[in-house]
Amino acid sequence: MIDYEIGEIRMFTKMLAPTADFDSAYTFYYDETNNIKKFYVRENDFNYTFTANFVLGGLVYLGQAPNVQPLIDSFKLQKTATEVKFKHIASGDFLDCLKSEKLKLFLQFLRYNDLYVHYSSLNILYWSLVDIVDSAIVSSEVAQQLGPQFSNHLKNDLYKLSRLEINSVIELFYKYKYPNIKSDSVLPFIEELTSLFDGYIDTQEYHLGLESLRQILKDAKKKGSLPFIQFEDDYILLKDLSHFYLRPIYLFKNSTHIFDNEDSISDTIKEYKILDGEDEIKNYTFVDSKTEKLIQLSDIFVGLMGKLTNYLNTSSREKIGNDFQTLTAKIGRASCRERV
Repeated sequence: MIDYEIGEIRMFTKMLAPTADFDSAYTFYYDETNNIKKFYVRENDFNYTFTANFVLGGLVYLGQAPNVQPLIDSFKLQKTATEVKFKHIASGDFLDCLKSEKLKLFLQFLRYNDLYVHYSSLNILYWSLVDIVDSAIVSSEVAQQLGPQFSNHLKNDLYKLSRLEINSVIELFYKYKYPNIKSDSVLPFIEELTSLFDGYIDTQEYHLGLESLRQILKDAKKKGSLPFIQFEDDYILLKDLSHFYLRPIYLFKNSTHIFDNEDSISDTIKEYKILDGEDEIKNYTFVDSKTEKLIQLSDIFVGLMGKLTNYLNTSSREKIGNDFQTLTAKIGRASCRERV
């Protein structure tokens, strides 16, 4: 059993989000999509598509649970369906899903009833890269003074570059058994990584971020250290997702958290004794989704968010802008027809 003290991290999070209500007694329901278990690099690719975010979330209410049976009845599912799933409501890519009348019923129900949505979304490629930046910043006293906004700018630019040079990044990671860079490989790893900057570093979009990262990586080369990507497991970029389940449990300690049954996650979380001072937090359960209508409806919301994140991860800014202008025009015409 691992003692997991939540006092300081919860206090820090509340300072970062002073207007958020972490203390009321909500009831959270959860489902997930793209639960990859583990993410690792292979010789020519990853074990899972890096454009699919892991999404954990669902529905939440305060007070008494609303009656959702009328909504489920409105879907008019086949009698053979034992529970509601996103696949029963919408299909295709994100834009195709928006055409679904059943999805419209679902979203309208949320709008006009005392139900809210919550989610966390993990871009697994971004998550796999951020320790490079954090390792570099540790080696630079100047960079440490510039704060999280500067750090996030570097991480964003490194992520965008990696998307464009993904084959080279995979080759580099596999060659050096990332994130377990050996001490005698720190210098060549940094040199090969920064060589990927050459075609982008003089552009307006990338110059500040990549040039800054290159400069602080020089300090890391002098010290021969990248502490957060050394002494780890060869090739394993993401070991498990249990922390993303733990986080809402301790942040919303006064709430009730009801997760869709996931044996590997529930077994891992059982190893933690969540402590708020001397009080143990026991505010969560894992249940079979067939027994909980709100978990089934959470599957709809999470499925939609999974489609959205894949759309955002695979579309250019121009395409997204054009698509949303088209959607806005369609919504406007539909509103006019309704008024007539």
